[in-house]
Amino acid sequence: MKPENDRQKVVQGTCLKIQSGAVLAAKGGWQSLLFGLCLVAAAVLFVGCESSPPVPPPAVDPAALFYSTNVLHAGDVVEVSFQYSTNYSSTQRIALDGTLNMNSVGPVKAAGKTVVQLQQALAEAYKSLDKGDTITVNRVLTSLSVVYVSGAVLKPGEVELSRPLTVIEAVMAAGGFDGTRAKLTEVSVLRIENGQQHAYPINLKRVLQGKDRTPFYLQPFDIIYVPVKRFNY
Repeated sequence: MKPENDRQKVVQGTCLKIQSGAVLAAKGGWQSLLFGLCLVAAAVLFVGCESSPPVPPPAVDPAALFYSTNVLHAGDVVEVSFQYSTNYSSTQRIALDGTLNMNSVGPVKAAGKTVVQLQQALAEAYKSLDKGDTITVNRVLTSLSVVYVSGAVLKPGEVELSRPLTVIEAVMAAGGFDGTRAKLTEVSVLRIENGQQHAYPINLKRVLQGKDRTPFYLQPFDIIYVPVKRFNY
């Protein structure tokens, strides 16, 4: 951004151009007026171009958000306690779809929430039943999260998800891909979301070539499938 003095000079110059346009209009008719208006428009555009562009919001790392130590994951075991309405209390493992099946209210989303956020969600779900009872949530057991790698890899099977892991890192942890059989352009990641299975296509060839720089982070119990090339004999 220019200093304030420079901006004042631009504004003063714009005013002079407006006055000049008015004088020309009085002396030379509509052609001169049109010329003066063009000068004014150019000056306005100049001032607009000198404005600083908006600053984009900071990027959020989805892996850091997902793997926050305070966030619940599928497979975690949680204890839900009601101070007075004890018949609603339970100890459950968070299902693969990320929910708890709570008595009288049904599924409540738990995965992706902190313990405090889950307490708030349960209070909202039970507000018409427990009349403001105090709800406490404790994580009893943290799940040992894994992903599954199958297809044209050297060591198919489970890969422990002990840290944020991308697709290419999981494939390498499974011994790497079979160089003679793997079709890297059509790798798939299967994931259960909201009770439904979704397939995400991944082109690992572009990743290895450095052409795709956006990492695809895995979530617990994802299935990575590396297809086999088809040979025409």
